[in-house]
Amino acid sequence: MIIVSGKAKLSPGGLAKVQKEMEGVIAATRKEEGCIGYSFGADVMEPDTILVLEYWKSWAALDAHVKQPHMGEWFAKLGEIGVISQEIRFIEAGEERNLMG
Repeated sequence: MIIVSGKAKLSPGGLAKVQKEMEGVIAATRKEEGCIGYSFGADVMEPDTILVLEYWKSWAALDAHVKQPHMGEWFAKLGEIGVISQEIRFIEAGEERNLMG
């Protein structure tokens, strides 16, 4: 499984400006083959910061995802409003366990 995890700091007021687009990207991505989970969230301690958490079946599925038209639109919108910084990691996980057993 491939895990994508991190955050992106947007320009002031940026999070409110991309709310609709975030919902669209999430809905479209969750329908993609190989997507196990896909979520964005707002960091309650850091204004205008998007938290990213994705789970993919394979590198090929993730590679196909970033080439989707809705992702091109999403990246263009982020470019419009401005991304101040981002820390997003791609991790290949080999083992999975539940927290409570």
